[in-house]
Amino acid sequence: MTVADIPGLIPGAHRNIGLGHSFLRHVERSRVLVYIVDVSREAPWNDLRALQQELDTYHAGISNRPSLVVANKADKGDRARQNFEQWQLMASVPIIPASAKYKKNILKITHAVRQLL
Repeated sequence: MTVADIPGLIPGAHRNIGLGHSFLRHVERSRVLVYIVDVSREAPWNDLRALQQELDTYHAGISNRPSLVVANKADKGDRARQNFEQWQLMASVPIIPASAKYKKNILKITHAVRQLL
């Protein structure tokens, strides 16, 4: 499995703002998209929506590729837990709670990605 990390995708990347196109070209070659979103933030599903919109503005339909969400920082207390539970009810892609800090659900994420390949 080869992984391309596209950190810090910012609004306007499709217009080549920031590292824009150099990051987005990697996404074009990806068969599976794994979105890592901070589930402890307010309305993290909006962060996902912004990422998908940026990708689709760059290359129409790219966010329709097989994908999943890693709900990172799931260990950050009640807000993270409540966000995760609410997000699961409205999600159209699998969401896996995780904690990079405590290395929680890493094998589950890897297995899910392999299933999407």
